[in-house]
Amino acid sequence: MEKFFKHPKVMTALIAAITLFFALQLPRIELDNNNFRFLPEDVPARLISDHLEETFGNSVSIMVGLERPSGSVFEPAFLTRIQDYVRRIEELEFVGDVSSIMTMDYITARGDAILVTDLVDEGFAGTPEEIAELKRRIASWDIYDGAIVSEDLSATQILIPIDVPQADAGRPEVVATLIRARDTAREMFADFATVYVTGTPVISATITESMIHDVILLVPLVALVLIGVLFFTFRRASGVILPLLTVVIAVIWPMGLTPLLGMKLSLIAVMMPMILAAVGSAYGIHVVTHYIEETKGKTLSAEEHRALIFAVIRKIIKPVFLAALTTLAGFLSFCFTPIVPIREFGIISSVGVMSAFVLSVTLIPACYLIRGPRPEKAKRKKTAGPRSNKLETIIAGGFLSVVEHRRLVLVITIIVAGFAVWGSTKLIIDNVTVEFFKENTDIARSDRFIREKFGGSKLVSIALEADTTEALLDPKALGAMDDLASTFMERNPLVGKIVGFPDMIKRINQVFNADENPLGLGPADPRQDDDSFGFAGGGEDAFGFGGDDAFGFGFDDGGPEEFSAAAAGPDTAIENAAGNAALLAAPLSTGELLAMLDTASGGRSDMNAKDLVRSLMRQANYDGLAYYEIPRDPARYGKTSDAELEGIIANYLALLSGDNTDYSNDPMEPTAIQSTVQLRTLGRNDTMEVVNAITTHAKDVFPETVRFTLGGGSMLDVALTDLMTESQLITIVFSVLMVFVIIAMSNRSLAAGLICGVPIVIAIFCNFAVMGALGIKLNIATAIIASLIVGIGIDYTIHFMDAFKFEYHARKEGDDEKEVLRRAFQSSGKAIITNA
Repeated sequence: MEKFFKHPKVMTALIAAITLFFALQLPRIELDNNNFRFLPEDVPARLISDHLEETFGNSVSIMVGLERPSGSVFEPAFLTRIQDYVRRIEELEFVGDVSSIMTMDYITARGDAILVTDLVDEGFAGTPEEIAELKRRIASWDIYDGAIVSEDLSATQILIPIDVPQADAGRPEVVATLIRARDTAREMFADFATVYVTGTPVISATITESMIHDVILLVPLVALVLIGVLFFTFRRASGVILPLLTVVIAVIWPMGLTPLLGMKLSLIAVMMPMILAAVGSAYGIHVVTHYIEETKGKTLSAEEHRALIFAVIRKIIKPVFLAALTTLAGFLSFCFTPIVPIREFGIISSVGVMSAFVLSVTLIPACYLIRGPRPEKAKRKKTAGPRSNKLETIIAGGFLSVVEHRRLVLVITIIVAGFAVWGSTKLIIDNVTVEFFKENTDIARSDRFIREKFGGSKLVSIALEADTTEALLDPKALGAMDDLASTFMERNPLVGKIVGFPDMIKRINQVFNADENPLGLGPADPRQDDDSFGFAGGGEDAFGFGGDDAFGFGFDDGGPEEFSAAAAGPDTAIENAAGNAALLAAPLSTGELLAMLDTASGGRSDMNAKDLVRSLMRQANYDGLAYYEIPRDPARYGKTSDAELEGIIANYLALLSGDNTDYSNDPMEPTAIQSTVQLRTLGRNDTMEVVNAITTHAKDVFPETVRFTLGGGSMLDVALTDLMTESQLITIVFSVLMVFVIIAMSNRSLAAGLICGVPIVIAIFCNFAVMGALGIKLNIATAIIASLIVGIGIDYTIHFMDAFKFEYHARKEGDDEKEVLRRAFQSSGKAIITNA
């Protein structure tokens, strides 16, 4: 040892050089809280997500909600401002084609041609006629309902696609774009609407933004707390500076190593400086405490001072090393978890722990050797010793009073342990990232707004694949996919909106057959060229509202073979021998109107006015709504087989001219299609409720010729939550087992391992019980707590056990067990309490 510390100045200079090298790496550190990066590459949810991106393109997007509680979204000035915002946003790097009330696609027909245009025509000036046409267009296609305009017309949503793979969504330049889009919205709509911005990438970007602010606040705050504790404990400069210096350097080394290892900091790793302040300071505190105790009241020569330092190191090296080793075991357990940021945290923190240990037993003694002995002032000799002895005596007396009631302590411990185990069963495991923020923060309010007014911010992709285009375009397959969407949108309140490939086919079918008989296209059902239905295929007065024409049209009461004139007499009905539609030419009586409404409602008593009107419009084929469906009945379309219906659908794709690439892998001959599900869920449990229901439903309805897959951001969140359970078990078992082995081997006693391990296990269960009682979920951030309890808490046991063994072997004749305990508490209690 004497040789090792022969040149203390060279040692400190070497440490300074290493510190400078790592400090120069700090500006290269990157922050990334992208959940996609958190998952290992071989996790099924990530593999599916990669496959969907390769098949359908990137799926990263953010949602901007604009609310006008005292006005409508259809005011010209507001719509013009949306246009201006979209133009500015689309100029940003990584931003794709923005979807908004002013820019979304609109599918319509002109003759036999299908046109895909913007929902708002170029040169929009906001005239009453243009506003009326915009309202009509939105009402004509339910894909817009709940997607870009809220039901009460007080809010609109803008979808901003980010043209990067999910794995790159956390890159600094991408995060900068997200923040710019958010801030620009707040700036441009300040006088028009309340702005809400959310979406998984925005939440991740907000976490990153908050991390920077937190570090700026917390690192100085922790330093101040540590300085205060050290000053209160030692009341001298060296007692404050040296432990603090070791902590600062022990943080710089692993943080500087991060970019060299190609790792990025997440919300977990950024906690490391604060954690190392607690862990790393412990080793320095024990070194300084023993040095001060040994030099108290002594006047030493340089040689005596040097010898005393070496004696202190020999005395504490084992317990400090064991404390560091067991703490290292706790942090190393993170290295075996499948969750990437926790594993990275394990690597960085392990380096930090060993750095703190090495610095405590090298830098602190080297500094004391360089400084040399310092004789205490006479006044200090009179006051420091008694004060210190009094505090230590009080600590020892307090602990002894507990030990004297050891049976009571044992009973209380068993009771507490039992309640802790029971309370741990109440712990909720769920990684809801938006819940990382308080309810009144912008991101939390934004996410809640999108869930309540629109489809929700959680996304799931439903993909359907087949070996051939024919199998995929089979009306049975497409119809099943459409039925799935309508079923869950109608019956599951957690499903906000489902939009996809079937909606495109249904829309083309609608506009292509806008002038057809609502009952079908059979040979005996010729195209109606007159206005006998009382409407002209889309005008404002198509229903004859507000005039004398009232309801001058009839409705079917079944299929093409069975039609009721809703109690109309033979003088008002137009006979058709083939059983096609009978059309009413005269206004209806009250009874006839009620009968017609009952037919439209299908006997449902819970149908709202909006749905009832839509049902009436479908029966009259208003604006083609009778044909807003997947063609599934050959007879209805004048065909004789499903193969002929597939031909119709293939022709529709040709009419689209390649404008359906968002939902298929090929515009003309797709072998894969998808629909996007917006969920109003928050975490894993409610998301899985919907996912399981969709999966069960899909197994029952899809033909064997197609393959059904669920993927998307919400499935990644579910996979991450499931991995956390596995990760928690791995880290707890590994850390506790390693602590037991280390303590048992170092003390050559299994009993010693148990004595150290049992309190730690009880502490873990107590922590989980408190989390369960307070509703604190086990998530990506709190998943590290159990192993931290092991790594940090074991230090106290080790230091006390070592102090007890030392005093036991150094006991004098006549000293009883109580006296040995008293001296052990007196020598270690102050340092342990300070450390804690």
